[in-house]
Amino acid sequence: MSDGTAKADEVPDPALAAFELSARLVLAGRYEEALTATGEAARLYRERIAGARTGRLEALAAAASLAYVLVFRCEALSKLGRWEECLLTASEAVALSRSQQADAPFAAPLGATLMGLATALWGLGRPQEALAMARESVGLSRRLARADAAYRPQLANALSLLGVVLSRLGLHAEAMKVTKESVALYRRLTSADPAAHALGLAQAVNNLARRRSALNQGRRALRSAREAVTLYRRLARANPAVHRRDVAMALGNLARTHFSREASLAAAEESVAILLDLDQGDPRVHGALLADALSLLAAALADLGRLREAAEVTTRALAMMREQAAINPVARRGDLALALAFHARVRAEAGTDLAEGLAAATEAVGLMRELAAELPQMYASSLAEVRALEDRLRALAPPPGAE
Repeated sequence: MSDGTAKADEVPDPALAAFELSARLVLAGRYEEALTATGEAARLYRERIAGARTGRLEALAAAASLAYVLVFRCEALSKLGRWEECLLTASEAVALSRSQQADAPFAAPLGATLMGLATALWGLGRPQEALAMARESVGLSRRLARADAAYRPQLANALSLLGVVLSRLGLHAEAMKVTKESVALYRRLTSADPAAHALGLAQAVNNLARRRSALNQGRRALRSAREAVTLYRRLARANPAVHRRDVAMALGNLARTHFSREASLAAAEESVAILLDLDQGDPRVHGALLADALSLLAAALADLGRLREAAEVTTRALAMMREQAAINPVARRGDLALALAFHARVRAEAGTDLAEGLAAATEAVGLMRELAAELPQMYASSLAEVRALEDRLRALAPPPGAE
C-alpha cells in the first residue's frame, strides 16, 4: 500500500477536529456555538490526558491543546458578558500552562493563557491584577519570539493588550511605547502575510489612535483612527458578520478625535446605526458597545449645540449603561459614572430638567469617589470635575418643592 493511500485511510482525530472547529467559530463570532465546540474539545483532551496508556509527550501535547481550547472558550464567554465563567476558565488554563512551563516546547501556551486571564480580570474590574498578567505575558512572549519567529504574532498581541490595560490605568506614556511596538511588529508581519495578520494590525492601529488621543496628539490620533476604519472596512467587506462590529468601534474612536464637529457626528451616527442593527440579533454581545456609541453620539450633538437632541440620546445611553452595570457592576462603574456625568452636563448646558441633572451628578460623584479611592491616578481629576458639575447644578436647580 502506498504512503498516500495509507494517509487517506487514517481515521481523523476527533479532538483535533473539535479544536479546529472551536477556533473557527470564535473567529466567526459564533460564540454560543463556540461554547459547545470548546466543551467537546476540552472533554476529549481531558480524556486523552487521563488515559493510562498515554505517554508523557502525548500528555503534554494534549495539555497544551487543552490550554488553547480554554483560551478560545474564555474569548467566547467574555464576548457574551459571562465574566465570572471566563475568569474560572482562564485561571484553569494558566494553571495548566504553568504546570508545563519547564517542558519546552510546551511552555508556549502560557503566554496566550495569561492574556486570557488578564482580559478576564480587567472585565471584572481588577485592573492591577490584569496589569500583572499582561506584563508577564509580554515578558514570556518576548522570550519565545526571540527564540522562534513563529511567536511574533503572540508578542504583538500581548503588547497590544498591555497597552490597553496601561492606558486605562492612566499610564499613558508607557502605554504609547508598547502600542507603537505592537503596531510596528504587526506591520512587519502583515507585509509578509497580509491575510493572517490584517485583523491584528487593525486592532493595534485602533489602539494607537486611542493612545494618541489620550496624549492630545490630535493630528496623529486622527491619522491612526482613519487608518483603523479603513482596515476594518476592508475586513468587513470579506466577513461582515464578524467585522461590522469592529467598524462601529473604529468609527467611535474616529468620532472621539473631534477632527470636525460635523464629521464627528457623522462617524458617531454611523457607529450607532451599525450597532443598533447588530444589537437586534444579539444584545448580550453588542449592548455595552452600543451604550458607549450612544454616549459618543450625544457628545457630538452637544458639540453642535443640539442640546435637546443630545439630552434625549443621553437618556437612552444612560438606560443602556445601567443595564450593562447590572450585568457587571464593578467593571462598568467608571462607564456608568461618566454616562451619569454627561447626562447631567447636557441638562446644565440646556437649562432643562435641572433636578434630574442634579440627581445624576450626585450619583456620579458617589461612584467617582469609590473609583478615585481605588485608582486615584485615573479618577481623581474626574471626581473633581463631577463635583464642580454637581455644585453648578445645585445652584441652578430649584429647591425641592419649589414650582
